[in-house]
Amino acid sequence: MKTLKKILYLVPLFGMMATACTDVENIEIEHIGGYNTMNNAESEAYYADLRAYKATSWNYGRPVAFGWYSNWSPAGAYRRGYLTSMPDSMDIVSMWSGAPGRYDITPEQKADKEFVQKVKGTKLLEVSLLSFIGKGKTPGAVYADVEKQAEDEGWSESKLEEAKKQARWKYWGFEGQFESENHYACLAKFAKALCDSLYANDWDGYDVDWEIGSGVFDMDGTLSTNKHLIYLVKEMNKYIGPMSDPEGKGHKLICIDGSISGLTTELDGYVDYWITQSYGSSRPSLEHYGIDPKTIITTENFEAYAPTGGGLLGQAANMPSKGYKGGVGAYRFDKDYDNTPNYKWMRQAIQINQKVFNEWKTGQDESKNKL
Repeated sequence: MKTLKKILYLVPLFGMMATACTDVENIEIEHIGGYNTMNNAESEAYYADLRAYKATSWNYGRPVAFGWYSNWSPAGAYRRGYLTSMPDSMDIVSMWSGAPGRYDITPEQKADKEFVQKVKGTKLLEVSLLSFIGKGKTPGAVYADVEKQAEDEGWSESKLEEAKKQARWKYWGFEGQFESENHYACLAKFAKALCDSLYANDWDGYDVDWEIGSGVFDMDGTLSTNKHLIYLVKEMNKYIGPMSDPEGKGHKLICIDGSISGLTTELDGYVDYWITQSYGSSRPSLEHYGIDPKTIITTENFEAYAPTGGGLLGQAANMPSKGYKGGVGAYRFDKDYDNTPNYKWMRQAIQINQKVFNEWKTGQDESKNKL
């Protein structure tokens, strides 16, 4: 194995200078993941450096590498479904294929998850396309009686869905009056449940996929407007997110992706990262949202562009006119595993993403020295 001690960057950490070496900033270094994962003095030092590098992204210290992971199945010889096989320098990964709870996770998933979080320092987010109170957090038992009655009596699908809705509303305490005090109290209850689940199941944050008006068909009116989501996210900040951490000591993340334009002003300061679905664009805008560009992550669609990389490398190189962007990533980036080398485009994007930031930072330092 080629040495893992090659210094790739000098990065500031807690007021000091620490070297961070990772596999993906130089793809000639053999990947220390999957079958190559080691447990000896050399790998221990490598992973310590890797975690130190990850820590430099805190409080927007540098742009991050992000992606939605869509094929989590860590079993067998084929390594695409292993989180441990993705590039070590992935900072934040949104679990598009599911974020199971502690009673549903398999032993293989648990081991894979814990190694990536605790040893490699990658943050794993739960994600959901939110569209009603209780989505993803309503116990299945809530629907058991009506489903049995529907089967016994031969209900239509529409009658069953209405009955399930009423059962869900009853569970969450919603009395059916939209925009009422009761409605917003139920949104607050749901916000707490979302956050409690993260702590109980050891996920590192929540990614709200907000695409109301873009093909979402399961809305019931309880969470279907920007006003509703703004209230929900502000309530979530009582437990996770930037406002839950006024001293900046560390918190579980809140990210929002999708239709973000109507949210950024009201939720500025309540969201760690805004993730734009900049699919097919190599130079997406970083400056028309009215927020600091360093909170914006741009992404490409690897469901469509994994073989060619699409505009990912252009997005990695793209920078705002002032400051720097929050990061770069891709939807279903695990499909890049099938390229040669594995994660060909994501590895290059991470390298470019860091390179343009380092160049910007050097320019800032030179400007200061001239003063």
